[in-house]
Amino acid sequence: MGSGIFALSTRAMFANQAMLDTTAHNISNVNTPGYSRQQVELSTDGGMYTGAGFFGRGVKVTTVTRSTSEFLVKSANEAAGAAAADKTRLDKLEQLEGTLPTGQTGLGYAATQLMNAFVDVANQPQDMSARQVVLSRAEEFASRVRSSASQIEQLQAGALSDMGTDIAQINEYAQQVARLNQDIASARGTGQPPNDLMDRRDEVISRLNKLVQVNTVEADDGSLSVFLGGGQLLVLSNKAESLSLLQSSNAQGVTVGSIGIVTANSVRMLDDTQVTGGALRGLLDFQNKDLAGTRGDLNDFVASFTNAVNTQQQLGILGKKDALGNTIAGSDMFIGTGKATTLAVNLQNPQDVAAASPLIAFTADANQGTMSVESLNMIAPAGRALPLLPPVAPSTTPQLGLTFQSPGTGPGFDVVDGSGNVIAANWVPGQDLVFNDGAGDPLFSMRIAGVPNVGDKITLEPPVDPSGNNGNARAMLGLRDRPIVSLTSNGSNTTVTDAYSQMIGNLGVKVQSGKTAASISGTLETRATETLEATRGVNLDEEAARLIQFQQSYQAAAKVLQVAQKVFDTLLNVAQ
Repeated sequence: MGSGIFALSTRAMFANQAMLDTTAHNISNVNTPGYSRQQVELSTDGGMYTGAGFFGRGVKVTTVTRSTSEFLVKSANEAAGAAAADKTRLDKLEQLEGTLPTGQTGLGYAATQLMNAFVDVANQPQDMSARQVVLSRAEEFASRVRSSASQIEQLQAGALSDMGTDIAQINEYAQQVARLNQDIASARGTGQPPNDLMDRRDEVISRLNKLVQVNTVEADDGSLSVFLGGGQLLVLSNKAESLSLLQSSNAQGVTVGSIGIVTANSVRMLDDTQVTGGALRGLLDFQNKDLAGTRGDLNDFVASFTNAVNTQQQLGILGKKDALGNTIAGSDMFIGTGKATTLAVNLQNPQDVAAASPLIAFTADANQGTMSVESLNMIAPAGRALPLLPPVAPSTTPQLGLTFQSPGTGPGFDVVDGSGNVIAANWVPGQDLVFNDGAGDPLFSMRIAGVPNVGDKITLEPPVDPSGNNGNARAMLGLRDRPIVSLTSNGSNTTVTDAYSQMIGNLGVKVQSGKTAASISGTLETRATETLEATRGVNLDEEAARLIQFQQSYQAAAKVLQVAQKVFDTLLNVAQ
């Protein structure tokens, strides 16, 4: 095209028309997610040499560019990935917090109420209604445990479902990026950037980052290679790999999920470290850390408490006897104690509550010292100890008599049984007396208050009527204040109420930490997004001002063309 007034005005009108079209395109897409403001790049069309010098040939449209920043886009994507991971984990943590209720609806309260039920049994061991209360509260405790465990497993199933949904969406986004790569590479062959396609690809990658953190590398043809945060290739040019959800059973028998990459002939499991952000990272952290930790604490709490109750139940005897008149050892109160989901009450009859101790002790009336029996604690289960204890006989014949004698050497006393066997040599008041079987294994222990005189005696024998004995009920009640519960998370024994409080406290700390992390990462995401949008976003006020400017420029160019037409008409008239 020449450099005359017709050519100059035509070029000017075309350039201004292009700017008007682009401005209209910007205004149309003001609310389109991921859209980058476009602008027409103009340049002079050079000059044409004449003898009188170079005359300009007007303006030309060089290209249409988009206002964006690769650095800001990547920063926003990284912030979005971190925020999505933290928010997903927090949402799940808040649901998990509801599985361990507090106050009178909590497990600690139910366990304490079970122990408190033995107060009435100890006061009235022959009252079957008091024993029935024990069984009712045991069932209430087991029911609450199963409810909490069931809710935890529902959260696990929900996490697996969410992982599957996220992975399916990740695979779809990867395919979209691959297709857009192909379209962009083809369009770049024209020598001009396909801005709208590139915006669409950036938006897909932005959404992808909210599910799993990815990094991108641009190739010479304009396509982007997409890698997971840990370096695993996801998209290369127009080909996309696929992720897969792998499910397996862990050591506790819980079905857990992991991420795999689909290869030609199999699925290869990825290390969790290769998933560095996005909702998928949040789900993995929740499953592998928060949910597993709470499940472990609950199982530890239940196993420690119920095993202690079962052990104490086995140390006692029932209030009834068998058909031969023999006492009956207590059996487990709970079964399925290894996992909270399987906990159940084993006892069905209130008579099966082992409230009686298989052994009683009393001092002789003729004793001269201040000695009294403070406590008598069974160590071996009654089922093993009973055959080793002497049978019940008339009270005039002591069943197991202990006599305190002067030691041959050293302080204290020698304690001997009726056969002259030394039970304890050089025994000093304040120490426990431990009684062993023939193999040297302990059967029971006794604590004595006061100080005996030489020759003082203690008699031990099974109770004649176990239905009225409360020895094991009192021992069971004592479990309430003993450090019988151990949690993996703290590694030390504590009481049942303190242990449950620690469980709730541990979970509360995680929730609070999750809230802090989500708040910080959410703020960073907002700032990064605002910074990016300030660079690429469409400002309607600015576009309106440009619209007026380009309209005036177009009108001026049209006026030039109109003048050219009049000049041409004048020339024609002169020629005629």
